[in-house]
Amino acid sequence: MRRDRRRFLALTLLSLAFAPGAGGAAEIVDATGRHVALPAGIARVMPAGPPAAVLLAALAPEMMTGWPHPPAAAAAALLAAPLAALPKSPPLEPAAQAAIAATHPDLIVDYGTVSPRYVARARDTQAGVPVLLFDGGLEKVPDILRQLGTALGRAARGEDLARMAADILAARRPDAMRRVVYVRGEPDALIAAAPGSQPFETLRVAGWQVLAPAGEAGEKFRPVTAAAIAALDPDVLILTDPAARAALATAPEWRAVRALREGHAYIAPMLPFGWFEEPPSINRLLGLLWTEHYADPAALAARAASVQAALYGRTASAAETAALRDALAPILIATP
Repeated sequence: MRRDRRRFLALTLLSLAFAPGAGGAAEIVDATGRHVALPAGIARVMPAGPPAAVLLAALAPEMMTGWPHPPAAAAAALLAAPLAALPKSPPLEPAAQAAIAATHPDLIVDYGTVSPRYVARARDTQAGVPVLLFDGGLEKVPDILRQLGTALGRAARGEDLARMAADILAARRPDAMRRVVYVRGEPDALIAAAPGSQPFETLRVAGWQVLAPAGEAGEKFRPVTAAAIAALDPDVLILTDPAARAALATAPEWRAVRALREGHAYIAPMLPFGWFEEPPSINRLLGLLWTEHYADPAALAARAASVQAALYGRTASAAETAALRDALAPILIATP
């Protein structure tokens, strides 16, 4: 009953966001607070950056003009073929106005940080094409999918994805408030996620407590060592470098890390996009899913394959799902 009430309120607010503009054209209120008139018959949408590209790839792939940074071969292999084949799109910069015009977009979508820089960029019509900016906060994903889906004439698709996202966000996590350290880099040159970073937000939304060594204010990633991680004493350790699986299993200095000794050190999946970060878009729903099922790699691989098929239009093979299951397994310390 409570969820139905929240959904009714969300749909009511969504209907208020669209209203007839001048000449009867629909308009939308984006994250800048502007009432932007939508072009009639939107067919081509240009993403302003990687977060918007992932959002559009899930919501309206047939409308997307290209990738700001085309996915590498390993990532492209996990996308629907038409998505993987899209060309590189021009950057949203004044110097690229001619290139933007040459792609013939009806609309440009920006998604992510709502800072003065991006607000100003969205307010400047690019090559005569309106720009919409949407808040990339993870908890806002269902609302954005509904709002943008309606704007693009893909309301049903937006609603389906929004419900999936809402279910992932609302899932009960048996290990809420787990203490976790999330680190990038090679084992001998690690940096730990701190407040303000993308993985910090993903894990915070899951209800986990992200630990980081002391550092300067605003420092989103901080240098960290095996000894410092041992002193932080996390329940769970997440690393981004696949090579860390072999390195940590045999390095004696890592045996002091309780999470590793207890079998709670993992490699964060990065394909086709990062599950916890990079880009900060709806791909981070997979990071939330990870916190729900991380202790059961088989269940997690099956759920993840289903979610990624819904997002990226390609169903993983049995062999690919099995390989993902193996990659999701914890790092095991080698027996001396």
